[in-house]
Amino acid sequence: MNRPQSRLSISIVLSLILVATLSACGSSKLDVSNVTAIIDTRSPEAFAASHIVGSINITYSTGTFLATASGFSRSGTYYIYGTTATEAGKAKGDMTSLGTKNVTNLGNFQDAQNVLPLGITK
Repeated sequence: MNRPQSRLSISIVLSLILVATLSACGSSKLDVSNVTAIIDTRSPEAFAASHIVGSINITYSTGTFLATASGFSRSGTYYIYGTTATEAGKAKGDMTSLGTKNVTNLGNFQDAQNVLPLGITK
């Protein structure tokens, strides 16, 4: 085999491996077996209408959220979702400012549904 054909063959094989690897990642869900809490930062009304099964509602507002989160274990594992990924990110920032290291921003409610292996209430 000449050099250009060899490079093309290698490129094709590497591309196929990459596609197979990414496809396997796309359908996986997060492990919730050791999660301390799944926190929904949306309004109480949005939470009442529908939320991830097992989640708790702590509406995000800087002072209120921080006061509630200060009572949580610093060594726990937390997943957070909100109205927007930005809102969940602010809540995550509040928790990390308290010294909690294992906090994951799941994004908005729809994003959380896509990555968590749990149902939703309606």
